Amino acid sequence: MAWTVEDIPTDGKQWLLHTAASGHGTTWAFGITAGQGRPFGTLVYRRVDDGWQRVDVPVIGRANRAVVLSPDEVWIVGDGTSMHGVGDVWREVPTAELKDSTGQLFGLVAFGSDLWTAGYAPHANHETGRGTVQRWDGTQWTDQELPGVAPMWGLAGLGGVAADDLWAVGTVHGEHGPAVAVHHDGAGWHRTDVPLPGDGSGTLKDVWALTSDDVWASGYWQAADRPGVRLPLLVHWDGSAWSIGDVPADTGQIGQLVATDDGLYGVGYTGGSPYVLCWDGAVWRSHPAPPSPEGARHCTLHGAAVLPDGRLLVVGATNDSARSGQPYAAVRS
Repeated sequence: MAWTVEDIPTDGKQWLLHTAASGHGTTWAFGITAGQGRPFGTLVYRRVDDGWQRVDVPVIGRANRAVVLSPDEVWIVGDGTSMHGVGDVWREVPTAELKDSTGQLFGLVAFGSDLWTAGYAPHANHETGRGTVQRWDGTQWTDQELPGVAPMWGLAGLGGVAADDLWAVGTVHGEHGPAVAVHHDGAGWHRTDVPLPGDGSGTLKDVWALTSDDVWASGYWQAADRPGVRLPLLVHWDGSAWSIGDVPADTGQIGQLVATDDGLYGVGYTGGSPYVLCWDGAVWRSHPAPPSPEGARHCTLHGAAVLPDGRLLVVGATNDSARSGQPYAAVRS
């Protein structure tokens, strides 16, 4: 399979893409503009026939995850806020008020117009924090009651087959923190145990449900005897328990899962290079990754989506120095 790197219009500042979303014949990419001493700006692109077109939107800081509800309707979540776009009109929508905290939202799913988001709510003292899941009721975001997990824990990914069969995944912060998975059955949220390949800590970044009893969650783990080294982690829910997926003996991490007509893919990075895995029905295998641009020191993948024609899109950032990040997009042909 060949990859085609696509041009993204920029103005030379430090920009990167965090995520992509596609649906109803449209495809979008989202991220931030950044610079030394300046707050994050909000970056939104729409993919059109002749390439990528930047869309002017209100500044809400980071755009972490998005969903497309119709050809002209998009939702975005970020740090402590969200944004709703209908046609050319974009408006910021405050998320739920959290006591002594501002939520950082990283996961977003929609079942029709029923929206859910998940993330991390650090307390003002920065010594404690918790996961947050919020639901859009058509008027406002409402924080959901979650099980107590640990003094410092958070969520990052969200996915499921329905609003009453929904998963949120994340981690317990700390040197030996376990990965976290909580499940919503329509009546409440319940934690389930997630195994790791060995002693150490685990972090789950995304979750993808093919069916109720065929669910994958992705991220990375760090072995106790290899501190600081991130190893790919994929775990599978079979309807009764999580089990560890068979992955290559690589370093790296998987940030997002996406299903195409020809398989389930995990995208992320290893060191400063793109990293892609593919599920073949038995094991996870390394898949040819898109190329880093010539002269780039780092090229990392942060998001993925399926184009209307079925091809896989990946987005992220590339740079040739510590402060020269540029948005990156590639399509597998």
